[in-house]
Amino acid sequence: MVKVKNIIFDLGGLFIDVYMHRFPDKIAERLGSTALESLQGLQQQGFFDRYEVGGLSTNDFLEELQQELNAGLSLDFYAAAWNAILGEVQPAQLMLLEPMRSEFNIVLLSNTNDLHVDALEHDFAKKHAGARLDGFFDQVYYSQRIGERKPNRAAFAHVLQEQGFVAAETIFIDDSPGHLLGAQAAGIHTLLHPSNTDLRPTIAKIKGLSR
Repeated sequence: MVKVKNIIFDLGGLFIDVYMHRFPDKIAERLGSTALESLQGLQQQGFFDRYEVGGLSTNDFLEELQQELNAGLSLDFYAAAWNAILGEVQPAQLMLLEPMRSEFNIVLLSNTNDLHVDALEHDFAKKHAGARLDGFFDQVYYSQRIGERKPNRAAFAHVLQEQGFVAAETIFIDDSPGHLLGAQAAGIHTLLHPSNTDLRPTIAKIKGLSR
């Protein structure tokens, strides 16, 4: 039986609905389907991953999109298209964490970037009287700010080392099967959560493991 003391949660698909298809959809809607070939080229070159680990500033990210796709469209257009990936923050899911914090150390590890974080925090504060997303966790780790992203083992090692967590006492929850592999390589237990669904069944599984 696993004695879980520490929980590392993903963000998108658990506490925030995400729709990855919306970004290319917005680009194709404005620029036509041929622009998708350029997006695929950028993806293959690791362009988006570079942004997510801090290899590009937000301005550089947007300017390169503008240069590659259509210089006649504003940076604001590209920022809005990128942020279209984000759905609604789910406050009910976040509230599930509060009673758990006396029993577990709870942190967040997300592949994300400043454009998304700023949009999410602004929207959440506006709708919930100034509350902050990061206030629901003991610590948050965003890939752009730590310079590592899932599923790289180094991203998980960073969290374990900084928090002083024992891997065998830690569980990682994500909606991406591929991301779980990096956690497992670091010796962390894992659970797959179905994207954009009720978190309560997954939390029940965690509590079952910790008994």
